[in-house]
Amino acid sequence: MILVLTGENSRFRTHCKWLRGHKIKINKLFLPVKVALFCWYAGSFTVSVFTPVFLKSKGLTIAHLSVFTATSVLLQCISNVLSGITVGKTGRSKPVLMTYLAMFFILSLTFTQMPSVRECSTEKIHLQCSEEDGEVPSLIVEASCTFLKDNTGGISCPINNMTNLNNSIYYKDCKTFSFIPSTLNILLKKKETANDSDVCKYDANLQNQSTSAFQLCDNDSCKSFEINCTNNEFMNCNSKREIWVIIYGVMINFLYFSHTTTYRLFEVIVTSLTTEHNADFGRQRVFSILGSLTGPPLTGYILHKSGFTGDYKYSLAFVSASAFTLLAALTISSITVRPNLPATKMWKQSLELVKKLDVFLFLLLVFIMGSAFGFQSTYSSWYLQDLGASDLLLGINRGMAALYGLPFLYSSRWFIDKIGERNLFVLGLLGHAAYSFSFSLLKEPWLAVAIQSTVVPTYHLFWVAVMSNIEKIAPDGLQAIMKILAGTLHFNIGQ
Repeated sequence: MILVLTGENSRFRTHCKWLRGHKIKINKLFLPVKVALFCWYAGSFTVSVFTPVFLKSKGLTIAHLSVFTATSVLLQCISNVLSGITVGKTGRSKPVLMTYLAMFFILSLTFTQMPSVRECSTEKIHLQCSEEDGEVPSLIVEASCTFLKDNTGGISCPINNMTNLNNSIYYKDCKTFSFIPSTLNILLKKKETANDSDVCKYDANLQNQSTSAFQLCDNDSCKSFEINCTNNEFMNCNSKREIWVIIYGVMINFLYFSHTTTYRLFEVIVTSLTTEHNADFGRQRVFSILGSLTGPPLTGYILHKSGFTGDYKYSLAFVSASAFTLLAALTISSITVRPNLPATKMWKQSLELVKKLDVFLFLLLVFIMGSAFGFQSTYSSWYLQDLGASDLLLGINRGMAALYGLPFLYSSRWFIDKIGERNLFVLGLLGHAAYSFSFSLLKEPWLAVAIQSTVVPTYHLFWVAVMSNIEKIAPDGLQAIMKILAGTLHFNIGQ
């Protein structure tokens, strides 16, 4: 007897022998689909994770990030709807997806060249003698590693006061003290520092003054002094800060709407392919989850090992995201996507479809589920911290949400066939109720890892059921816009 292990049913299969009497049928068509999904989710989740810390490193505040995020919601909705209309009118989703991938790729690379927007302000620095082992005594400055735009720079430094020396019993022997002017012209040069350090040492050489008069550190009577200076023009700052903050806001808006719209278009293409070839949408989602679990940790490891500090450290995250996006674009370009029938009377058909009670309630359900999911993801970490959860537990809890879904996504076709979309919708609602009620009784934060398993019916199986239901209720010309509308209601407006 021959046991045949089948994955997705398609005429595009190659047959390979595994063990004697066994065969595995590999769907050749969906290999590039899986690779494209893996690469896109790896790159897009990398941007989601590292964009806030990137903006912080450039001198932007959490208030700026909040405003950028809030203003981008409307643009994301408009972009999703317009892309849905374009796909519906033309019947071609792949060119629209490639356009958004190109936009995301270019924006990610552009962010690597964006300047700092730190506010120019008064910076206090302290000059003191340093006598490290094996080195000639010299003047040094300890300041932020981002104090200078480059590793070397000159500053003009008005003296606030001099400490230690004023009270020194050796003051009369430190003759050079009397030659120090009220303003020092100093050339600073950054020294080598440890990785991830926020404070760097700078060699300080006094300029345009008598060299002999300032050999302070060579005189034992003067070594205890410190000079407190005020640099009125902070070197690593942006005099056109307001303009660049606006530019950052515009670019973040474009990054976010290209980011979310690409998600929706991937779902349009993948669900169309799985329907055409009688394949399993959930199994493709497995590789999306694997990509989201791989991209951020891999990028974090690269950042840790790079040794970069200051402005350019988190730019590597956008380089990584660009590389993943390029691989996704190259892979998806090799896939043949059958054009859908263009919608001839889109607005009339859409209105008639939404007027149907079951379709209206379906869209309302998608919105409510998105709102519940957004509420939980926003406040659960805060609540767990109040219960004493560590940062490690917060990270594990979020990671388990993805891991729980993998086996169920792989078997999602079985759940759809056995339970049905509508029953999965009911289970999703019950899952949100169980999650919230369990959290209200929670006393030990580690138990949240078990409660997190409710994400299987509330998100993983729910979203597969949503895409499957749209394939059944929407006509050919409206399927793309219905999928994008559902994604907009759930992930943008709801969450």
